[in-house]
Amino acid sequence: MSLKEDTYKNIKNRIITNELKAGQQLYEKELMKEYSIGRTPLREIFHDLQRDGLIEILPKLGTKVVSLDLKVLKETIQLRRELEGLAAKLATRKINAEQLALFEDYLKQAEAISDHDPDAEKELARIDVSIHNMIYRIADNEQLSHIIKILLDKMTMYWFQSGFTVSEFREEMDEFRALYKAMIRGDANEARQIMKGHIDHFAKLITSHMF
Repeated sequence: MSLKEDTYKNIKNRIITNELKAGQQLYEKELMKEYSIGRTPLREIFHDLQRDGLIEILPKLGTKVVSLDLKVLKETIQLRRELEGLAAKLATRKINAEQLALFEDYLKQAEAISDHDPDAEKELARIDVSIHNMIYRIADNEQLSHIIKILLDKMTMYWFQSGFTVSEFREEMDEFRALYKAMIRGDANEARQIMKGHIDHFAKLITSHMF
């Protein structure tokens, strides 16, 4: 991985996990020094992050992490609900025994995390994202995967900004277990409905925290 790619992924992760806070100013000189990277590649990274909907580049005002916007949130939820449902339906039709075993392993990892672990929320969020990415891979639709991953990153950022609790993450994992069982049965339509319900639940939780 090149320095530019590594820097992009690192800054992106810091934004998504709320280490770099909503509305926080990003200063070129500080980041250039921190990552030992030049101004040109850093500005290219900024444009990539702006494309991802994670930062704003404002003329004469600089660059900052985006803050939660109700209209953007509603639009993102509408898109994710339909696209995630489609991905789950496609994946159910294609999933094999090895992939089902991986899904089950993710669920076991989540169960093994103690509610008292100071990093429990981050670890459960990591598993949640891993399950979604696994489903996209299995669905095997590159255009769908490209679009939905951008939406996932934005929603995960809102997730961390809103401050989900461990118990709320557990509810999300219960929905994934229901999805896993539907995939075992090969019920693609049920899998689609479960995933759409998962996104609806996610939206309700974010709304309850933020508004």
